[in-house]
Amino acid sequence: MRLQPALIVAWALLALSAGRFPVVHAAASTASAGPATKTVAPRGELWPLASLTDESFGVSVRALALRREVRMYQWRAQTGTDGSVSWSREWSSERIVIPAALRDADHVNPGRMPFPSAAWRASQVELDGHLVDTGLFAHFNDWQPHPVDTTSLPPNLAASFSGDEGCIHSGRDAAKPAIGDLRICWEQLPAGPVEGVVRLEADRWVAGEVPVTRGVQHEDFALDVPERVYWLMGGALLAGFLLFALAAQRRRRE
Repeated sequence: MRLQPALIVAWALLALSAGRFPVVHAAASTASAGPATKTVAPRGELWPLASLTDESFGVSVRALALRREVRMYQWRAQTGTDGSVSWSREWSSERIVIPAALRDADHVNPGRMPFPSAAWRASQVELDGHLVDTGLFAHFNDWQPHPVDTTSLPPNLAASFSGDEGCIHSGRDAAKPAIGDLRICWEQLPAGPVEGVVRLEADRWVAGEVPVTRGVQHEDFALDVPERVYWLMGGALLAGFLLFALAAQRRRRE
């Protein structure tokens, strides 16, 4: 019975150690339910396995998504109730077509957008050592500006664009744009931790009943080791205390 205190201490230390790591609950499986699933509150972070690249401009970022917004400075015509026409200039992400009846030599828009807007999404993202179904984060919409400097552009484009508050501008003066000038900006959907409950199905995380949300980084994320290692560590700790207790009891008998 002298081993009881040692056992209590060992199990307490094991419980404290296990509390630092994700607690995974295995769902019961049946023949009709298909493969067993695991439900877990993740402690790691969404991490794309490859960078997303806008090859036209050489812009690259490790993120869940990257998008390029292209706007062109153009004329827009508005017709009043009395038939009068007023003209305004504005930035637009689409080509503004002026009705044929209103066209004149002083108000001409370029025939096309030199560069289209575009978006890229990561196809392979990991969370806690497993791939993630992209539907798990498809609802995220917290885009952040991705500043681009002209020094990172290909030489032929760097000669045509100048920096403008994290974006690039094709005209001579960003403060006084001319018709046909372009302003191109990039945004990224950042990787990072999530909170909520996800399911592991066929070695891939999928969304649970409630969509996950953005989370905060846990301080123990650096201990990113497989779950089975946790049990090995706990078992080794328990075995060590048992051996210590046995040795102490043997010395008392001697």
